[in-house]
Amino acid sequence: MFFIILTNIYHSDVCLSRLLLGDKSRSKDEGGKFMDKMADVLGRVGAWCGQNKYLSAIKNAFQNFIPLTIGAVGVLWCNVLVNADTGRGMLFKPIMILDFLNPAFQAINFCTISCITVGITLGIAQEIGVWNMTAEKAGYIPGLVGLATWLSVTNTSHVVKGAKEAFTGMIIGILSVELFCFFEKQDALKIKMPDQVPPGVARAFQVLIPATLTLIVTSCIGSACYHLTGLYLNDVIKNGIQGPLGSIGATIPGVLVIYLLLGLFWLVEIHGANMLAAVKESLFTPLALENVEAFSKGQAPKNVINMYFL
Repeated sequence: MFFIILTNIYHSDVCLSRLLLGDKSRSKDEGGKFMDKMADVLGRVGAWCGQNKYLSAIKNAFQNFIPLTIGAVGVLWCNVLVNADTGRGMLFKPIMILDFLNPAFQAINFCTISCITVGITLGIAQEIGVWNMTAEKAGYIPGLVGLATWLSVTNTSHVVKGAKEAFTGMIIGILSVELFCFFEKQDALKIKMPDQVPPGVARAFQVLIPATLTLIVTSCIGSACYHLTGLYLNDVIKNGIQGPLGSIGATIPGVLVIYLLLGLFWLVEIHGANMLAAVKESLFTPLALENVEAFSKGQAPKNVINMYFL
């Protein structure tokens, strides 16, 4: 009897252990499948972010402009070093002998930081044009068209307001070059020159009508917008799109969402920083440049959350 009881206990333990081990193996299999599925989904999202021409154009434009943001040395010179009110000049008066150089550094700061939207708009428009037309065919024309289009719908006093206008420059630069590329593909709109004409001149005539039509269309839209709202198209985009997006992205919850996504990418062995680089560049770099511009004017930087904060 005792033997039978021990046998039953043994078989019960074996069955229980098999059941538990089976559940563990199944849970491991299910966990592995879940991680594989998550990796697949996040990989697709990351690939889309990396291959999306608009996000890539924005990222490349900001990265290409990095050498010119050395203009911040003008801010350092005029506000931190050779300044009797806020800089080293307060404590070390002899350094003020160099203040005759301040106008030169102020000029550097103006043409790089204050006019950054000009460079960013041109860069993004050029990137979109190269993406649509190839670099050899595009030349510098898409960038020039995008910049001219942005200027045509922007209050001239806003051109030198620094990174505050960068978002509108992105939007208008992208849309205008897409419109230009659409017109450029229409053979009926191309002026064909004889073979004896130099290639550069022939190419200029080929895109003459598409570029002109792009400027006419966008200028008419900008004029209609001004007559209907009393605002330039640039200001309408800034108030209607840039403001809400900035208020969402430049907040603690917005940053938490971005870093949650970064963590999920790393969890499945995908380089999260690279996957979301374009999104971070477009959202937070203008905020950092606004801080630099504010500091150069002797104002307190307002954007605590910016590219350098992250």
